[in-house]
Formats: sequence, C-alpha cells, structure tokens
Amino acid sequence: MAKEFDNFDDEEMDEAALEKFESEDSLAQTPQVRDYSDRRILIWEEDDSHREACLTVLTDLLVGATIKAVKTEAEAQEQLENDDWDTFVVDFYTEGVSASDFIKSANNYPGSILVALNMGPLTLAEERDPSRTELLRRLFDVERANTQIHA
Repeated sequence: MAKEFDNFDDEEMDEAALEKFESEDSLAQTPQVRDYSDRRILIWEEDDSHREACLTVLTDLLVGATIKAVKTEAEAQEQLENDDWDTFVVDFYTEGVSASDFIKSANNYPGSILVALNMGPLTLAEERDPSRTELLRRLFDVERANTQIHA
C-alpha cells in the first residue's frame, strides 16, 4: 500500500527537481579547476606522438601535478626506482606492456594507482570537450589510502 503524504505539491517538486538538474547540468558544462600539486604521475608510452598527446592532455587536466613521460621500459623502471610516484599511466594496447617487469613493479608500488589508457591522441576539439575529458580526469581523483613510502 502506498504511503500518503500531507502537503505534497507536484508543481513544487517538479520545479525543485528542474532547478537541481539545471545546476548539475551547468556544473557538467563548466570544467572545474582542481589542485593536483600533490600528485606525481609517471607516463610510459613508446610512441612519440601518443606520449606527447598524453602528456599535454594530462598536464591540462591535472593542474599543478608533476608529470613525467618516458619512452622505454628501462626509463620507466629507472624512474620507479629513483623517484617517488603515486600514479603510473600506461597503454595496455602496446604489445608486451601488460606482462612487463615495470607493470609488475608498479602494481606492487606502495600507495600507488595504475591507470591504463588507450593513448591514441584526442583531437583539440575533444580535449576541450568536458564530456570527453571529465571521465579521464576522474581516473586521477582517487584518494590515496596511505602516504607514499618508497626508499
């Protein structure tokens, strides 16, 4: 049996819902600038144009983050061993990446996340379209469970 509600006004409810929808819709249209200055992101991508595109897009999306992009697994492994990182970005479509020693090391790196992307470059129009880039940015909004500890 349905509950009855006193003082229920359909018009008032519809107006409130519309206002909420419009405010959420306007937020989705306006990119929010967040501070990612506490983030340290390492990108491993062998293809020069894809690496540059990924670096450009992530630098624009993750304002203030320290981002380094390397070409080879050896460079990525060296960065992993010599510096502290909280996020690793790779392209699992690249042959051999998923079974690499770097991925094994990154998966066991304390307090970090691994983001796998298809690094095919976005067009300039796609880069500026919040509906295309918002999902990508959200991959990096994961709260780190613990403080990065690496010797």
